[in-house]
Amino acid sequence: MTVETPSTPFDVAVLGTHLGCAVLAAILAKQGVRVLLVDAAPGQEEFAGETTVPYTAEVFFTLARRFDIPELAAFGLTSALPSEIRRSSGIKRSLGFLHHSEGRQQVPEQAVQFNVPGEHAEWHLYRPHVDQHAWTIARRYGAVVVPHRPAVADVRVGAGGADVLLADGSLHRARFVVDGSGAGSPLVRRLGAEDAAPKLRSRSRVLATHMYGVRPFEQCVRQADYVSATDWSMGTISHLFPGGWLQLAHFGNGEDPVNPLTSVVLSLDPGRYADLPGEPEQAFRELVRRFPTLARSFKDAVAARPWTAARVWQRTAGPAFGEGWFLFDRTFSRNDLFLSRDVTMTAEMVHALAPALVEAARRDDWSTPALRRAALFQERLVDFNDRLLAGARTATTDFRLWNAYSRVWLLWSMLSALSLKSARNRCLALGRWEEVERFGDDAFWFRPPDGLPGLLDRALGELAEVEAGTSSASACAGRLFTLLRRAPFVPPVYRFADPDARYYHFSTARRLRMLLWSKTVAPAEFRTMMTKENLTNVPPPAMH
Repeated sequence: MTVETPSTPFDVAVLGTHLGCAVLAAILAKQGVRVLLVDAAPGQEEFAGETTVPYTAEVFFTLARRFDIPELAAFGLTSALPSEIRRSSGIKRSLGFLHHSEGRQQVPEQAVQFNVPGEHAEWHLYRPHVDQHAWTIARRYGAVVVPHRPAVADVRVGAGGADVLLADGSLHRARFVVDGSGAGSPLVRRLGAEDAAPKLRSRSRVLATHMYGVRPFEQCVRQADYVSATDWSMGTISHLFPGGWLQLAHFGNGEDPVNPLTSVVLSLDPGRYADLPGEPEQAFRELVRRFPTLARSFKDAVAARPWTAARVWQRTAGPAFGEGWFLFDRTFSRNDLFLSRDVTMTAEMVHALAPALVEAARRDDWSTPALRRAALFQERLVDFNDRLLAGARTATTDFRLWNAYSRVWLLWSMLSALSLKSARNRCLALGRWEEVERFGDDAFWFRPPDGLPGLLDRALGELAEVEAGTSSASACAGRLFTLLRRAPFVPPVYRFADPDARYYHFSTARRLRMLLWSKTVAPAEFRTMMTKENLTNVPPPAMH
C-alpha cells in the first residue's frame, strides 16, 4: 500500500481504531471521502462498553441502511457476524439487576430481570476482536491505513488543515481531523482542551478488567428462589449496592464458545467508598468481601489482564469542534460504562457526524452548520447520558427506588427502539433521511412518543431531589410508579407500574395484547409504531 504524503492530502484523518472510529471511517470511505485511519498510541485505547440493548441494534441497522454497508447491521444482529467474532463474544438474553446489602446474602425479592425477546440478538462484545473486525470493514470500503499501523504521535492543526505525525516518522496531511483516540490525545494536549474538572454531574471510581473463573450467579444461590428468572449468566448482570454497581458480561455463554473470560466493571461513589485501598486488585477484593453472595462468585476468579482503573473515571474536553478538527466520542467525554450506553452513544454519534463530514468534504468547506449541529448534538447527548447515570447512581441507594428507575429507563429504551425503527422505515419509503436528523436542543434525534421526554425529565428531576436530600427514596419510588401508571403511552401489558412484576418475558400472548392495545386505546402514533413488523424485530434486508 502506498503511503500518502503531505502533497496528496486526505479529506479526513480519523484518530483511533476502536469500533466507533472504524465504523465512521468505513462510512466516509463508502461515500467517496478520502480517509486515513490511524491507531491511537499504545496504551491509549481505553476499556470500552461491551454490551448492547435493542435500541443499540436499531442504531446500527439505521447506519447499515442509510449508508449501504450491510456489514454494520451485524453489530445489531449477531447471527450475521463472522463465526470467530460470535464465538469469542457472548450472548445477552436478559438484563438482570440484583440489589445487595453489606454483610447479607442477596435477597431474591430484591431482583429485577428483563428478558430480551427471542428474535432479538443482543450480545456481549469482546472488544479486541470486535474492534479489529470493524477496522477490517473500514479497510474493505477504502479507508487507508499506513503499513505496520504506526500510532499517532502528534497533530498540528491550522487554517489549511492538519498534519498528522505518526510514530514511524511519516507525516500525513488532511483537510480535517476527527479525534476519537481518547485519553492522552496529542490533539487535545496541543489545544489545551482537557477540562481541569470534568463538566459532568457524575463522579465514579472505576475498576475494570476481564477475569477467568467467575462463577455464574445462578450457581451461587438457589435459583428456584428467583421465581420466573432465567439463568442470570445468559445476560448482562448488574450487582447493585448503595453508591455503586458491579456489571458482569460473560463471553463464554453462547453456542460453541471459545472465550472463558467475563467482563468485570466496578463503579463506585468515590466519597462513599473512600476507605478502599488504592491498589485496584486489593480494592476489588475488599469490596466483594462485603457482600457474601458476590464473594462466592469471585472466590476463584483471576484477572486476565491488568486492571484499568481511575480514582475519577469521568473526563471531558472541549469545545468539540474547531478549525480543522472535531473531538469525537471518548476524546470529548468519558463516563460510566453502564446500561449499554457506551456502545449506543458511539453509534449515535457516528450517525450524527458522518453526513456532516460527507457534506463538508464535497463542498470543501469545513465550517458548515452541519458540523456545528453535530458538535451541539454531542454535547446534548453527553448531558443526557450523564443525567441517566447520575439518576442510576442515586437509585442504587434503595431497592424500591431502583425497581422504579429501571422501568423508566427500560421504557425509554424500548420505545426509542420502536420509534427509531418506525422512523427508519418511513425514511426508506420516502428516500429521505430528514426524519432521523432532528439534531436540535435535546438528545432525541428522531421523534419519540409524545410525552416520553417529559416523563423522563420528570423522573430524573425526582431522582435529583433524592440526591439533594430534599426527598426520600421511598417517596420518589412511589412518584415514579405513579408517573408510569398515569402515562397513556405506557403499554399496560408491560406492567411497569406494578412494583411486584419484577420479571419481564415478552411472550406471544403479550405480543398479541400489545398489538390489540396499539390498535384500540393507545395514542394514535402507536398504531404505526407498533406494527407486527416492528414488534417482531424483522431485520433489514441485506443489500448488495
